[in-house]
Amino acid sequence: MLTIGICDDRLLSRRLLEALIHLYEEEKDVLFNIYEFSSGEELLTEIEKQGLVFDLLFLDNSMKKLTGLETAREIRQSKSTSTCNIVFVTSAEDHDQFMPVKPLQILCKPCTQEHIEAILEKVLSTPLPTSPSSLSWS
Repeated sequence: MLTIGICDDRLLSRRLLEALIHLYEEEKDVLFNIYEFSSGEELLTEIEKQGLVFDLLFLDNSMKKLTGLETAREIRQSKSTSTCNIVFVTSAEDHDQFMPVKPLQILCKPCTQEHIEAILEKVLSTPLPTSPSSLSWS
C-alpha cells in the first residue's frame, strides 16, 4: 500500500488532490494511506515525530514560511526520506527551479484526473524504493 502525502497551505487544493486520488482508488480498487499537511514545517515535523516515509508526496511551492522547494530540499537531505517521489503542484512558471531536488513531475494548478492517474500508475509500476526521475509535465 502506497503512502501519499499532500502538502498545501490551501485546504481546497488539498481536498481536490485527495478527491482525485480517491477517484483513482475507486476505479482501480486500491487503497492508499493519505496524509495531509498545511505547511512544510508541519510535514517535516510529522516525518520526524512519526517516522513517516512517503512513497509519493504532492508539494505546493507557494506556502507561507517554508516553500515547497525548501521543504523538498530538507526531504532530500534526510537518509530515510531521500527516495520519496515528489510532485510539485504549482502555479509557478519557472519549473527549472525545481530540478535540483529531482521531482518525479511538476504539475500546473489545477490538477486533472488524467495527470493524477498517470502519476499513480507510474509510482505503482515502479519497484520500491524508487529513484525519482527528473520528468516534468505542464
